[in-house]
Amino acid sequence: MSLKKQSNLNTSEEYANLANIYAQEKQWDLAIENLRQAIALKPNFSWHYYHLGQALCEKENWHEAIKNYDRAIELNNNFYWSYYNLGNVLSKLVRWEEAVKAYKNAIKIDGNFPWSYYNLGDALIKLQKWDEAIYNYLYVTQFETELPGIYSKLGDAIEKKYQSSLDIKVKDYWKVIQDIKQDFIDNKLLQNFQQNPNLFVQVADGLTKANQINGAIIFYKIALEFHQDDVNISEKLQQVLDKKNQLEREILEIIKTIKLNPNSMSYYDLGIALTRQQKWDEAVVAYRQGIEMEPDFHWWFYYNIWEAFAREDKLTEILTFFQEFQKAHPHSFWCYLNIGEALTHLGKIDEAIPYYQTACYQQTKHFFPKLVFPTWNLGEAQGPSFIIIGVQKGGTTSLYGYLTQHPQIMSCLKKEVNFWSWAFNCSINWYLAHFPVIPKGEIFLTGEASPSYFHHPDAARRIYQFFPKIKLILLLRNPVDRAISQYYTWKRFNWENRSLEETIGSHLDKLIKEPEKVNYWMGEQNYLAKGVYVEFLQEWMSWFPREQFLILKSEDFYTNPKTTLQQVLNFLDLPEYELLEYKNYNPGNYSEIEPLMRKELSDYFRVHNQRLEEYLGIKFNWE
Repeated sequence: MSLKKQSNLNTSEEYANLANIYAQEKQWDLAIENLRQAIALKPNFSWHYYHLGQALCEKENWHEAIKNYDRAIELNNNFYWSYYNLGNVLSKLVRWEEAVKAYKNAIKIDGNFPWSYYNLGDALIKLQKWDEAIYNYLYVTQFETELPGIYSKLGDAIEKKYQSSLDIKVKDYWKVIQDIKQDFIDNKLLQNFQQNPNLFVQVADGLTKANQINGAIIFYKIALEFHQDDVNISEKLQQVLDKKNQLEREILEIIKTIKLNPNSMSYYDLGIALTRQQKWDEAVVAYRQGIEMEPDFHWWFYYNIWEAFAREDKLTEILTFFQEFQKAHPHSFWCYLNIGEALTHLGKIDEAIPYYQTACYQQTKHFFPKLVFPTWNLGEAQGPSFIIIGVQKGGTTSLYGYLTQHPQIMSCLKKEVNFWSWAFNCSINWYLAHFPVIPKGEIFLTGEASPSYFHHPDAARRIYQFFPKIKLILLLRNPVDRAISQYYTWKRFNWENRSLEETIGSHLDKLIKEPEKVNYWMGEQNYLAKGVYVEFLQEWMSWFPREQFLILKSEDFYTNPKTTLQQVLNFLDLPEYELLEYKNYNPGNYSEIEPLMRKELSDYFRVHNQRLEEYLGIKFNWE
């Protein structure tokens, strides 16, 4: 009889072993129960507390996890992972001072794990300790250059630290580099940079790729202090200086456009251009001018704006503006959404919820007036019956647009709520506030379509915990075409300013050089990593049975949307419904890529596409 089926466990070790089996099967409640039994029998064994902390983290029970990590450390203060994971949990709870202490203690035990320095740098940024953050990010770049956004974080910290001219920055920063002394990083950091001046070039190259122009200039100039006659470094420096001048010209051109024909989106474009120069305070002014010109607009969608307001501590000001506008225009649908978004970014979740509910009420009243009545309880929303989980640029916007035209499907407040990926800390009530109330006795469905879910490492588990029977729809597109389409879409929104060749080339290089180090779940900024679909499907299907998925080929959907829509309606147990028009809701127009680039990308994806076909038993025939 297996240990799992035994009913008479007698020792702490037996309970711990059973807990491990449950943990492997992701049955966290049972794992926690058995670990508590193990602790009751052996209350002074740190290992049990550590594993209980891990299991509690999987349930996102952060406060209880902290108690158990603390107890594990009390019993054994020389175990790296207790401190490191404690730091991660404290960071989630925004307890930055305590998180910094935990990470530093972890580093004292083992100074060879880059993530410790990376997360420590993030915590120090929150405390506005720019010097220490810069040093920790620099330490990371020596050993691991692929951690998410490391050069963007380093560049941002440099910008925050130095507000003077570039020449002063270079001189001051070089002095700081020479004089740095920290009790939690030994002198190897200094010695490595002084003995290997090429590390300065490596950092500068990384900053350049991250569009951190000022930081790149600093490090190229420092590198030239060591190699004054190095033509390659001089050329790289000149290229970055030219890029800086190009960005300045871009700003001037947009300003000219605004003078000739001022409109809200011109000011938005100006804000984007200013952020590329790290001129966040000026960007906020530009964004604010655009909003004031057209307040009744879906500003909630443009994450760049909220990022800038948050960085410059201007969220309260823009919230006040929207609230004043709403008082004068109580029926403004977009204004309720914008206020909800501002409150959400301020962390005022309970205050945000009524605004989302009111916007949802207005939307339902417009499209389904017979279902709305004075006693409509905004708090009775049950959430989605289905979710379109991906993929980005696979046709999700059009499919969702078609579905919401069906007379028995009520639209969610936003097509993409992104709750199970990026907004999970906002609470389940925040999520439910985005869905309409379906009156009892009425046969209606509601759902959403957030492509970010498919690539997020926690989304499948989170959805399963709340909606284990939900139906999941997935559109899969030739990963080559998907990547190119995403690039041009990001370009259109001004979220990408590199050339196609530079962007795709750098992404492909990362995936090919060291495939064993590729973490596809961290591919948010890698257009190609998102196309290795089998890696993500394996996780999703470890939580949900195959029959709860409808997997569609995007190319079939594009060719014959009517047939695909009927497939989806059949999957949702809804009657057929034919639309008058099957328009493309999110079209992208761009020229064909070079044949050589397409061949290189097709060659890379071929083996992964074969793995996908074998895993699903579906032929996609992508070449």
